[in-house]
Amino acid sequence: MSATLGFLGTGFYSYSRGIFLDDLSIAIANGDRTEISFAFSSAFVMGTLLAPFIGRLLDRSSPKKVLLFGISIITGSYLLLSQVETILQFYLVTTVGMGLGMACMGGLAWHRSIINWFDHWRGRAIALGVLGASLSGIVMPQFVPELIENYGWQMTYGIFAISTAVTLFPVVYIFMKDRPEDIGEVRDGRAYVSKLSEREASYQNSADQKSWTIRQMLASPAFWSIGLVFGSMSAVFNATMLHMFSHIKDMGLDAAMVLSVTALFAATGKPIIGWLSDYAGSKVTIWLALISQVIGLFLLSQANELSVALLAASLYGFGYSGMSPLRTFSLSTSLGSNTYATASGVLKYIEAPIVLAASPTAGYIKDVTGSYQLAFLVLAGMMLLACLGPFFIKAGGALSRRKATSSAQ
Repeated sequence: MSATLGFLGTGFYSYSRGIFLDDLSIAIANGDRTEISFAFSSAFVMGTLLAPFIGRLLDRSSPKKVLLFGISIITGSYLLLSQVETILQFYLVTTVGMGLGMACMGGLAWHRSIINWFDHWRGRAIALGVLGASLSGIVMPQFVPELIENYGWQMTYGIFAISTAVTLFPVVYIFMKDRPEDIGEVRDGRAYVSKLSEREASYQNSADQKSWTIRQMLASPAFWSIGLVFGSMSAVFNATMLHMFSHIKDMGLDAAMVLSVTALFAATGKPIIGWLSDYAGSKVTIWLALISQVIGLFLLSQANELSVALLAASLYGFGYSGMSPLRTFSLSTSLGSNTYATASGVLKYIEAPIVLAASPTAGYIKDVTGSYQLAFLVLAGMMLLACLGPFFIKAGGALSRRKATSSAQ
């Protein structure tokens, strides 16, 4: 179910923005890509402002109800986007509608649900849950340009609205359960938990169930480090997904193929990232993800041949496959899962300044220099700087359990 939400929810939104960029800028912004970039950033601002409150609601109540509300808002927003005629209307719908809707039906809600269901298998569960978004990225660049060409960008947004409502609402309403206790189960399943030693079960219960206050979160070096790493990663992702299609197209290469290969490697990388985070912890896995992105973005800035662009897309795609699962994994293992959604919401306030600057800056560099080359070099530098963060983050996973149980013997 989480994969379905990722495919038709965050996947549709994230992977389509860059494809709509040229048509939107021509139709409602006199060709100004920077204005459209700022509009998408304004949706992020709205989601950020609401995130701590939605996170607190998710920790204390039903993720299912929050998701259903978000699906309704997103459906209505797509319908309104299909009717916008001015940049002001686009800003209002994107900021209020998509900002609120994605805050409710995005990763925060269904990551909260996954954490309710998994502890020892958390890394793999999160990775498989977010796989749908990457699969959407494989498909979207192939058929969305065709939809826009044949039906126009407004009708395409209408198709998004129908697809979201018809598919997601019944899936969430019928199949989603907030917590394993709702069906007489426990996290990771009774069959697995029954095989744990008493010490392993004790570690699971004591280390993971601590509740953190906001004051304690803000005093934690791990909290700030996670903000640096994943704020940078999210900023780079947003800028890359918005501008990569235009950059590759400007180079005279097959932009749809490059974007699909990026998503393909993001999809195939997620199970690997999930397994590695469970086995070796978050530190090593985050470094692997960051370095892959650094190399991929550098190559992307220099890409003037399709083979180079595809190699860059492969490395970057694999690297950002860890963005969503590793953020959730490292935050829930460093600060516990009991108040995960609250912590994730507050963390967005730290990440926001980094994220907000990236997409408009990349658009501005393109408008001023006529090329995205410098923009992608700057994005690569951000990933390199973020490599400092994992030094202060708890490893988590089986590695931490092995150390904790062996020291207790």
